[in-house]
Amino acid sequence: MRERLGSEPRIVRALFAAILVLGFPIAIALPQDLNGKIYASGAVALIAAAAAILAAALVRRRKEPAEDPSGTGRWSLELLRRLEWRRFEELCAAYYEALGFTTTQARSGANGGADIGLVAAGADKPSSVIQCKGWSVYTVGIKPVRELRAAMAAAGVPQGVVVACGTFTSEAKEFSRGENIQLVDGGELLRKIGALAPEQGQALLRLATAGDFSTPTCPACGIKMTARTSSTEGRKFWGCLNYPRCKRTFFGASNAPA
Repeated sequence: MRERLGSEPRIVRALFAAILVLGFPIAIALPQDLNGKIYASGAVALIAAAAAILAAALVRRRKEPAEDPSGTGRWSLELLRRLEWRRFEELCAAYYEALGFTTTQARSGANGGADIGLVAAGADKPSSVIQCKGWSVYTVGIKPVRELRAAMAAAGVPQGVVVACGTFTSEAKEFSRGENIQLVDGGELLRKIGALAPEQGQALLRLATAGDFSTPTCPACGIKMTARTSSTEGRKFWGCLNYPRCKRTFFGASNAPA
């Protein structure tokens, strides 16, 4: 690959030299007087330079990555926030598995999200608990951090992590400092993924964007929800396909139904 890319500047230089080598004899031979020969030689040099510039521009354009209108070709905060809560949870688990941990799901919340246990290599029980806060939250307050602290105490786990696609309030940050809880916001998660080996980062991207990754999953039924409209207020929301047997809904989410 390096040899092929490195050959392109040589092609540009060869084109420039070929025009000069072929053009100068003609430029000198055709004009009858000295001034004509000088002007013709200068014209050949300008033509060679213009051709080399054009060839270099075409090479650069060919190297530029193709446009990605879907926004799924690379990691970004926008893409991270489009992931529904279950896919975001799967991404978080896969990231820590890429670090060498084994993950176990402790529970799934009523409104999506889960407590994920991290088991280090050679250990027989989790050493950390992760709580995921995905697409339905932009700013995470102190409540989920307190809930994680309670889950840590119940499981006898000394460390905890809250991973969110958005940011955390100052109150949440202050509480976490004294409770051995790490807060990972969307930007930090992307930096952590970027620090992985390139093939691992690409594998996580494929996992995150496979199939329908934005329509939320019903926390109770485990199936994709459907867009509905409130009959009283006209608000759009996500509802379970098993309604009225299942009445789980998502209102006001960052990727609410169009």
